[in-house]
Amino acid sequence: MSHHRPLRDWFSGPLLGLHALAVVAVALCVAGGLWQMGVYEGRQDDERSSAAASLAQAQPLGDQWKAGEAFPTELQQRSVVLQGRFGPATEQLWVQGAETTGGQAWLVAPFLVAGTDDALLVVRGSAAVPGPVPDVPTGEQSVTVVLQPGQGGGSALDARRTTTAVSIPVLLNELPHRLFSGYGLATTDTGADLALVSAPDPDVSWTAGLKNLAYALQWWVFGLFAAFMWWRMCSESIEARRALRDARPLPVA
Repeated sequence: MSHHRPLRDWFSGPLLGLHALAVVAVALCVAGGLWQMGVYEGRQDDERSSAAASLAQAQPLGDQWKAGEAFPTELQQRSVVLQGRFGPATEQLWVQGAETTGGQAWLVAPFLVAGTDDALLVVRGSAAVPGPVPDVPTGEQSVTVVLQPGQGGGSALDARRTTTAVSIPVLLNELPHRLFSGYGLATTDTGADLALVSAPDPDVSWTAGLKNLAYALQWWVFGLFAAFMWWRMCSESIEARRALRDARPLPVA
């Protein structure tokens, strides 16, 4: 006759050491995974801090980028100082479309970079709807902007000099300047009496610290494997003991 004692079998003396070893192994794997996850999140925070620092510390544009060249990805969200002058006020235009913040109308003016005939489009500010364009500052100016790549799409300027996107290919046909392939969001007041357009939050790649994320997952897989092996070894040991117990002859009365 079989007499199984489930709980007593699992907590019998020979298995207590295996239980202790399993607890230590799983705890170690969980802790290792959490530590690596913390390192991954720290790398993400460092990337955000670095991006925020590059946004806060404006550098001269210099020779990093020239009109006619493709927009350098490393300059996206970079804060730079422009030296030069604004084009005539009549060259200003409004941009209002899907990519303008909250459907606002952006006032855009060409800024002629000192020492060149090239112009960077600068977003001076935003309004609820397009209206009469304000004057531009005269003479040499120093303007701080956050660089952005040109937007896609865009329509030709209408009678109110309004388009739907800061599309460089479209605006090349509307302005008498050689344009840079991106634009800048002004972070300093240019006298337009408009609300400045905030730069989007820095885009941090999820791959920053990816190796540590992989290590965290690896630790947790090891923990699951340790738990599985503990269950299997305990089950086999208990089954073997039960089989041995059941095979014993019953005492003769």
